[in-house]
Amino acid sequence: MVISEYFESIEELIRNSDFIMDRYVDYKEFSRSEGMVRGQLVFLGGYVLEFMEYVCIGKERLKYRFNFSDMKGNLVFRYDNAAHHKDIHSYPHHKHVPEGVEPSVEVGLEEVIEQIEQIISKQV
Repeated sequence: MVISEYFESIEELIRNSDFIMDRYVDYKEFSRSEGMVRGQLVFLGGYVLEFMEYVCIGKERLKYRFNFSDMKGNLVFRYDNAAHHKDIHSYPHHKHVPEGVEPSVEVGLEEVIEQIEQIISKQV
């Protein structure tokens, strides 16, 4: 796989979601295998996902952030791999929730959108 194919898989993921109402996505290709995608997705109910992935195909995501908030801007969750919270056993991967910080595995946009769709489905 090359980075352009990864970007196309993201486009397909967004197109296939019945929960995404609006979107802004920006792609930057640094080489055939390295690039960055960032954007904002607006979901049913006014939920918003702001995200960024810095990807090198064949490796862990070099950097990522998935910030999901409700219609009032309140944090629902945020996954990232920023180099803080060294006390968490999954360091540097972690998940922020309103109650604090939890261990997490590395996640990608597909897993995050699936989780969001489950949250929204329970609201309907």
